[in-house]
Amino acid sequence: MTIEQALHQRHSVRQFTDRPVSLATVREILAAAQLAPSWVNSQPYQIHLAMGAPLERVRQQQAAQEATGTPGTPDLPVMSRHDWSPQAQRNMADWSAGLGDAGKAMGATAAQLYHAPVVLYLTLPKGYSNWSLYDLGALGNSIVLAATDRGLASMTAYQFIKYPQMLRRELAIPADEDIIVGIGLGYRDDQALVNTIRATRMPLDEILTVHD
Repeated sequence: MTIEQALHQRHSVRQFTDRPVSLATVREILAAAQLAPSWVNSQPYQIHLAMGAPLERVRQQQAAQEATGTPGTPDLPVMSRHDWSPQAQRNMADWSAGLGDAGKAMGATAAQLYHAPVVLYLTLPKGYSNWSLYDLGALGNSIVLAATDRGLASMTAYQFIKYPQMLRRELAIPADEDIIVGIGLGYRDDQALVNTIRATRMPLDEILTVHD
């Protein structure tokens, strides 16, 4: 698979099958993703890989907190959509308006962490440089592209890191690491209505200014 093919084939999967993913495959993906660049080669991040029994404990705890309406308290604060730029607000509104019946299933699958058999939690040390957020983003995107290249689907989502204190308790993630984002890996459930959700992209000329 070429890089361009991986870019076109990757999309956010909101329900995975129960087909297992081997640890060896995940390690291959992460080793490839480590080639992503970082500021002065700082490589400031840590990766916590959850699968098997530890992930099932997290999934049960997540579902329990969702059922009681426990609000999320992520280490990286969530900003109201109303505070985003007008361009971003339009794109989010258009996406939400197009969800249809598939959107109704999102909450149930999200509460179960999309049934992902593998979840990667990407962290940064407390007091991190703002540039490290870019570096972690580059790592995360490299992970999902490397996964796509190996026939795996992915989901990068706030839902995974909604309850950081629970994650620290269940996965022994150190208190001096901020849990920034989670990435689910697995095989796409082709029968799930929620996986028919697709997002469009803005025309290139609406975001590109050429200075020649």
